[in-house]
Amino acid sequence: MPELPEVETVRLQLLHKVVGKIIKKISIHNAKTVEHDLDFENKLKGKAIANIDRIGKLLIFSFADSPDLFLLAHLKMTGQFFYVDAKGNIIGGGHSQSVNDSKKLPNSHTRVSYHFSDKSTLHFNDMRIFGYTKLTTASGLALAKARFGPEPIHEDFDVKAFTAKLKRRKTPIKAALLDQTFIAGLGNIYVDEALYSAGVRPTRRADKVTKSEATAIAASAGTIMNAAIKVGGTTFQHFADTDGNAGNYTNYLQVFGKQNTPCSRCGTSILKTRVAGRGTHYCPKCQK
Repeated sequence: MPELPEVETVRLQLLHKVVGKIIKKISIHNAKTVEHDLDFENKLKGKAIANIDRIGKLLIFSFADSPDLFLLAHLKMTGQFFYVDAKGNIIGGGHSQSVNDSKKLPNSHTRVSYHFSDKSTLHFNDMRIFGYTKLTTASGLALAKARFGPEPIHEDFDVKAFTAKLKRRKTPIKAALLDQTFIAGLGNIYVDEALYSAGVRPTRRADKVTKSEATAIAASAGTIMNAAIKVGGTTFQHFADTDGNAGNYTNYLQVFGKQNTPCSRCGTSILKTRVAGRGTHYCPKCQK
């Protein structure tokens, strides 16, 4: 599943591809992806994309002269955006299940196609059909944003409030960090990496984490995700940005996927367990 750095990478790349483009036609290949909205195409036809914002892992498209219309897009587990320019060049961003996914578009995994007036197209592919692109109003957008906690990638992240909220959590610290209503954007990969960097074991109860440890977790999460954004995210299952470039943060991972290999700090073998239903990696010596 793409996490915040991967989604932010897609957002930044799409900004340069589709902002300003006018939607001429929409092909809906799977009604579930647009929540069976019968007026989906009519609401967007003729609209020019003004901006693409993001909160957590949710992409937010806004439209010129339409202050009460927004398109929310979530890649979920297997979502992928493919942009095809007017010359037929295909570039994509997100997770694809095989290299064949982008050889011909639309294909069996294409759920929605946005055709622009300049003859370019933005395809939303999703093998498992968990992702969506749905329309909402300004009030609906406000409700959607309210479901997300603050993001540690921002300089104004409130570490004091984060620490205080941890003290009210009796779940494992990893479970707390995966809760998007508590802190937005962290997924399985970056939680493991942040906890390793901070020296905190994923199974520790959140309310037992000290103030200094909480500060270290917040700082590590922000630093690691910002570093991942700079290199295009982490590549797993053929992730690529919308220029077709694979994320390069895989080369910097310290603990995720490193089970049975020596810890880079102490040499102890990295272990893998399950926390909050997710595969979890940690050093039994460095993380307390």
